[in-house]
Amino acid sequence: MGEEDKVKNILSRAGLMSETAVLVYLGLAKFILHLVFNGRYGYFRDELYYIICGERLAFGFVDHPPFTPLVARFSKSLFGDSLLGLRVFPALAGAATVVLAGLIARKLGGGRFAQVLAGLAVILSSVILNFNVLLTNNAFDILFWTLAAYILIVILKDDRPRLWPALGLVVGVALQNKYSIAFYLAALGVGLVLSPARKRLLGAWPWTGAGVALLVFFPNLVWQVRHGLPFIELNRNTVLHKNIVLSPFEFLGSQVMEAAPPNFLIILAGLFFLLFAPGLKPLRALGWAFLVLLALFVFSGGKPYYMAPVYPVMLAAGALALEYFSIKPGIRRLRPLVIVLLIATAGPGVPFALPVPPVEKFVAYSRFLGVAPVPAERQALGSLPQHYADQFGWEEMAKSVARVYRDLPEADRKECAIFTQNYGEASAINFFGRRQGLPPAVCGHNNYWLWGPGEKSGSIIIIIVGGDAEDYGDHYSDVIEVTRIDADYAMPYERNLSVFVCRRPKLPIRDVWPRVKQYI
Repeated sequence: MGEEDKVKNILSRAGLMSETAVLVYLGLAKFILHLVFNGRYGYFRDELYYIICGERLAFGFVDHPPFTPLVARFSKSLFGDSLLGLRVFPALAGAATVVLAGLIARKLGGGRFAQVLAGLAVILSSVILNFNVLLTNNAFDILFWTLAAYILIVILKDDRPRLWPALGLVVGVALQNKYSIAFYLAALGVGLVLSPARKRLLGAWPWTGAGVALLVFFPNLVWQVRHGLPFIELNRNTVLHKNIVLSPFEFLGSQVMEAAPPNFLIILAGLFFLLFAPGLKPLRALGWAFLVLLALFVFSGGKPYYMAPVYPVMLAAGALALEYFSIKPGIRRLRPLVIVLLIATAGPGVPFALPVPPVEKFVAYSRFLGVAPVPAERQALGSLPQHYADQFGWEEMAKSVARVYRDLPEADRKECAIFTQNYGEASAINFFGRRQGLPPAVCGHNNYWLWGPGEKSGSIIIIIVGGDAEDYGDHYSDVIEVTRIDADYAMPYERNLSVFVCRRPKLPIRDVWPRVKQYI
């Protein structure tokens, strides 16, 4: 026995070369990748909002359930105001998703090649890679969908109905993170009815699982009802006035870039296998669910990334398909080439999802490739895609407002309120401005409107806005533009913002407050 064989034998006996160990190594590699690069730019708009929501915890918020604000608060208790610390848990969620994708491939019947390919494909998926950079509910949404799919596969494939309550628990927690898993549940329901597994819904255990999910989700549901179901109003406004509605062809084409082109082919192979492979007949529901989800999001005006949480299970099925079609010895030798091609073809897209280069070099790189940012919302884009642009300009904004605030007479500072146009601006001032001695910022956007105008009288207000002084003449007799705020890489509508000092209000701020409500 050669030295190399002896080493392999020792590692094998220690369990360090087992299939599970290899999946853990892949998950660890993804986690380390995020630790190296996640802190390269700045705080994302939504991250600042979640931090502030975490400081004002409740059973619900206008635009999201409480799970991610709770994670933000826990992260702060562990890591303080560290940006990289804030992003540890999204990175861990991504690592866990990689491991789960490999386990799904194994449960479907895949060997080591299928498991490794599934995990690697998840790592290289553009949208998943980006979601694990930031502390938003999307990172955990993907993890919860994947975990739910894994438990369902075990239930259906191994005939273990007692796991339905465990599935219900995962779904309940997922609903406390983001409501979108309800679409997946609906799609899976249709898939189960269309598949031979429909008989599994007749027993008591599935309904027990549904009861567990409802019990976990119930506090947030009560909060929404007590506040007039604001999320429904917000979602309606978002579809009508914010999101860009894509044609079915455009939406399908967007999936190629969201998943990464080679991954899209793997997903198609997985869909084919789930729908037609004889050995996967008990799991047909997963294939039907993918098609139902696609139809739901296409015709409801959903964003392309809404499909991302279903990618891991489809990539696992696709990896199994590629393993099956390469089982012959002559073709089997090409498996390493598949891995190399996946990395080589998906690799150039990594900087668009993970902030690997400094921002100046990223802009040069994207221009070299001729790739222009594609908007998902009805907002103009600059040289950066929105998920990068919204990481710039926030601290500079707070410093500019602080300079204006410090220049006010002391009597004015005692009564001064800071009003902004959206939750990103308000959260930036509330996060960075506390170091500058600023009073809390208020605005009418989403949960900030519910929090109200604050304790200041509003006899003098600093308003951050990109409009003209005339826009505020209806509410204040004295409106003066004192400075402008700019940041090279911020979103265009967050650049060249005017800062106004407004005095002599025509109405008390509490009387005006109902008019500034923006649920969008």
